[in-house]
Amino acid sequence: MQTEYIYRVLVPEVQGSLNLQLEELQQRVQTYCSALSSGGQGLLFARIYLTDAANQWEEVSRHPLLTEVLQHCALSYVEQPLLNGRKVALQLWATTAECVQREGNSQRQEVQVGEVKWLFHSVRFSSEEVRGLSAEQQTQEAFERHIAWLTSKGLNLRDHCHRTWLFVRDVDVHYAGVVKGRNDVFDREGLTPDTHFIASTGIGGFTDNRDAIVAVDFLSVQGLSQECVSYLQALEYLNPTHEYGVAFERATRLSLPNEDMVFVSGTASIDKHGECLYRGDVVAQTDRLFLNIEKLLADGGMQLGDMKYAIVYLRDVADYDVIDRYLKQHYPDLPCLIVEARVCRPEWLIEVEAVAVRKR
Repeated sequence: MQTEYIYRVLVPEVQGSLNLQLEELQQRVQTYCSALSSGGQGLLFARIYLTDAANQWEEVSRHPLLTEVLQHCALSYVEQPLLNGRKVALQLWATTAECVQREGNSQRQEVQVGEVKWLFHSVRFSSEEVRGLSAEQQTQEAFERHIAWLTSKGLNLRDHCHRTWLFVRDVDVHYAGVVKGRNDVFDREGLTPDTHFIASTGIGGFTDNRDAIVAVDFLSVQGLSQECVSYLQALEYLNPTHEYGVAFERATRLSLPNEDMVFVSGTASIDKHGECLYRGDVVAQTDRLFLNIEKLLADGGMQLGDMKYAIVYLRDVADYDVIDRYLKQHYPDLPCLIVEARVCRPEWLIEVEAVAVRKR
């Protein structure tokens, strides 16, 4: 059987306490894992979305969902409140491969699947590590930790890191510092407009630590040649990010042994000049951002129907109902998770990230 990668978004059906919702998720993940060829070993990565990390993370970290079911996989968590009234949700990434080899812990883990090794790294700071450090300094420290790990494996940021998620406390205030910190790291590591950057989402998000302005998740890959990595564009619809001072790829395609996988960065209602379109109209912005994603995917030989999930970030919680209806009407088969998270520019009311997969 050929190896496939599978994505799931799990939101509890039950309302009530956090414990009740965690118990439901535990049962559903156990059922999901039992259907995989390698059982729980086939689960590669889980991101946990919380509504109040400062008060929830300790309970979540001690729950059997983590200590028994998700104990083997790479883990991430972020406070980005769900807008459907639930307290917690899961985003899962698994493989059908029968043989999965892993090394490390839940925060920093290498997972060998066939010829490809995935390196997951979730950087979450303690108060002692970052108290007094600016957003720029915390961003640099997070990247330094990932670079040091890659270096210890004979790898590097430029050639092997293909996806990042930067969660920023008070993003309206701190995003400029995050951009400065990342740009400085990229300049030093040889990532430029003439080479490439890294697919990324830079978005509002919190951890359980109020001194941590920045939290970063990294995904690096070993075992792919340069010819297996390409960077997608749609220049008639949205411009290269470096033209307005930031440094990330709009979308990155990985040509894996049996399928192509595209990581679509956080995408908003932007035009080819880098300007926000349809200010104040969340529905029109949603139309435009999905058009942008459609054109990016077309550059990689894919369609919107190849998307396996979407994370939808809303600035204003009052927009939830209209966007929920929009998604159910236009993309009824697409698993979506809608969360509250401010986008890096105040005029953007909505942003979407996704993964698309097409078998070859």
